[in-house]
Amino acid sequence: MSDYIPEEILREILVRLPVRSLLRFTSVCKSWYSIIINPSFISLHLNRTLANRKSNDDKLLLRVYTNNDRKEHYFVLSDDDKFGDEYMEIECPIKSYFGYFRIVGRCNGLICFCDDYFRDAQNVIIWNPSIRKTVSLPLPYKPQRPHMFVLGFGAHPITHEYKVVRIVYEKEDLHRFKVPSEVEIYTQATGKWKGVNSAPPPYCMVEFSWSQVFLNGAVHWIAYDPSVVGAFRSLIVSFDMGEEVFREVILPSALAEQRPTYLSVASFGESLAVLCSAQMGRGASCVWVMKDFGLVESWTKLYSVNLPGVLDRTLGFRKNGEVLLSTTYNSLLSFDPGTRTIMNTGITGSSYSFNVDTFMESLVLLKDKVVVPWRG
Repeated sequence: MSDYIPEEILREILVRLPVRSLLRFTSVCKSWYSIIINPSFISLHLNRTLANRKSNDDKLLLRVYTNNDRKEHYFVLSDDDKFGDEYMEIECPIKSYFGYFRIVGRCNGLICFCDDYFRDAQNVIIWNPSIRKTVSLPLPYKPQRPHMFVLGFGAHPITHEYKVVRIVYEKEDLHRFKVPSEVEIYTQATGKWKGVNSAPPPYCMVEFSWSQVFLNGAVHWIAYDPSVVGAFRSLIVSFDMGEEVFREVILPSALAEQRPTYLSVASFGESLAVLCSAQMGRGASCVWVMKDFGLVESWTKLYSVNLPGVLDRTLGFRKNGEVLLSTTYNSLLSFDPGTRTIMNTGITGSSYSFNVDTFMESLVLLKDKVVVPWRG
């Protein structure tokens, strides 16, 4: 069939098709297969998807652990009026030792897992749910002394090769960690862990409850300054995946003075957001957004959510501006901050297991060798 179509034109046609169609078309003939699995085509398809992302952000990927079958589920839901009614489930091909994975982060259609809930695990796994492909990263080094580590997942802003950065803190005593930390990074191109040349930040990430978001080519975490005694100085630490350097983002005083365990980072459209649960246990949270990226003066408090006895965590944002919340009775709500109305989505599961983000299809990992991951 392709003998009658010049390859340049065929590529232009194929690159406009969804991943599901392209996977089927790899079986049409050898020439189509060669085009679709070519790294340059995969990159071209990804660039086109990213360029059109604003108009295509109409689906969300939701992870939830259900107690009745003791299994984590991944649902692709349409982010419209039918949210919660129509969905497609994608089965995760790996099983967590604990029951569900810590989701480190998402980038370019990939999800990065770590199986470290309630145990000292070093395993890092990358999964592309669009093509049902999973790879395990080689084990990084493990310090001999007691330690904790923080992971960040993202991609080079130009080449789009995925990277995982790992920050290791050795414990000095029960409640203190040694600063500065040790840092290493895994890159898709080399398939190996290596040290970084930039100086590690003199700050600590939040143990166990750390969250991250990949935005504008950098990973961002909530951190705190351990040199401050008798008070808190919370801030955001970022790691540029292109330049491989750390930077800090100053928070407004209303956030900087909060306990770092009350804060988490998220993306609000194309903006950096901080979710503050300053009244932890009282069902209250507030949302701050940095409207101009990198400009400290642009931090703005958008709104508060106050649901005493109901609100557990603020999870993320929908395309229509509503906020997704998990509750103390293990259900998922959609809250409209304008009208202050709540919609029960009908989705239930372990509250802490809820994780939601935009679903993006990609062919990344299609060319990579399939690796059977470690199982707990």
